Amino acid sequence: MPIISNANHDFSNLSVSDDSSLDHIFTEIPETETIKGEYYQRAQFIRRPEDLISVDHGLQALINVGGNRYTFPWSTLEQFPLTRLGRLKPCSSPEEIARVCDDYDEACREFFFDRSPSAFRVILNFLAAGKLRMLREMCALSLHEELNYWGVEMTYMERCCKRKMYTRIEEVAELERREEERRQRNMQLRPPVVETRYHKFMNDLRDMVENPQSGLPGKIFACLSVVMVAVTVISLCISTMPDLREEENRVSASKIS
Repeated sequence: MPIISNANHDFSNLSVSDDSSLDHIFTEIPETETIKGEYYQRAQFIRRPEDLISVDHGLQALINVGGNRYTFPWSTLEQFPLTRLGRLKPCSSPEEIARVCDDYDEACREFFFDRSPSAFRVILNFLAAGKLRMLREMCALSLHEELNYWGVEMTYMERCCKRKMYTRIEEVAELERREEERRQRNMQLRPPVVETRYHKFMNDLRDMVENPQSGLPGKIFACLSVVMVAVTVISLCISTMPDLREEENRVSASKIS
């Protein structure tokens, strides 16, 4: 059962045809031709646990992304050897597998990735058509992070999606730059604090009270505090003893008489 029902659809009309509207960022990145994997139609989404019995691990890789299981022919993954999924093929030991995926079930021979299943749909489209396209409901920054994780280069992305992503990344970088400039400006405008003897004494006193590890005065103050609390607790306990209460009552009665 193919995962992507519209894999044979022509997406060329979705590209930006006017290159003059693109800045130098996109013209410097070479375009790649769409290469449809020969085996992409065999990729399947495992809906039922009993379907795992029919998986041929010699020909297919069992991938678990955030709880969703997929099978991909190794031939498909070999076409993209630099991606994270493509790096699973040459792994021959559990240590090498652990460096690529988050977990591995040796009994089921299942590779687990603790990533968003919805974001992985972009990788599915990439394996199917050889091109990257942003999902309408997905954040551009999140997609950029997912591409970095899965090891997919931006050169496979359509120009329209590439422009949208880079525009959003530049906007966030500009906001962070302005925020840093504002913080630096506020620090420069803030009058310098002159530390007088009074300020130094208050800082030392605060450290002594709040931090027993600040020095010998802090440790002495902490010990005295514990002793005072213990004396208070003991005195309260003694005052509630019946014998002492009777003695106090007799003393009070004698004074009244």
